[in-house]
Amino acid sequence: MITFEQHNQIQHCVIRCIALAQDYFKRQLTTPTLQFNQRGNVAGTAHLQKNLIKLNSTLLADNFDEFLLTVIPHEVAHIVAYQIYDRVKPHGLEWQAIMQNIFKLPATVRHKMDTTKTQGKMFNYKCHCSQVKLTLRRHNKVVRKEQRYSCRKCQQILVEVA
Repeated sequence: MITFEQHNQIQHCVIRCIALAQDYFKRQLTTPTLQFNQRGNVAGTAHLQKNLIKLNSTLLADNFDEFLLTVIPHEVAHIVAYQIYDRVKPHGLEWQAIMQNIFKLPATVRHKMDTTKTQGKMFNYKCHCSQVKLTLRRHNKVVRKEQRYSCRKCQQILVEVA
């Protein structure tokens, strides 16, 4: 769980990023709303049409400084790219330019935070060449016969290990 102080720091970081972008583009931008209900292994997501950034509170609590330094600017860059350029590739040239030229950060796509606390139960499946793990969601789809998954290497249908 994040503290009131951390929430304020995150909000101020978003406002600072928006201000930097406004100065750069010489244009008024709308500050996005924040939610702390992102699930899974994802640090954050930008919902462009809703002008909303969802953050993973579990990862945030364990990696607060990393969020301030990289995750918040990353997600704000998506919001800025949408407000300035409208529909562009999520990590395309416009987004990369915002990260590098405005926020002075490398345009990295994936975080390297420990996600062991956010990972759900995994289920073992196998094929001819290896064993793989499926998430609870994928496992349930297999059980309900809604989906079949195949190995990327040998193309055989995966079967649950008993």
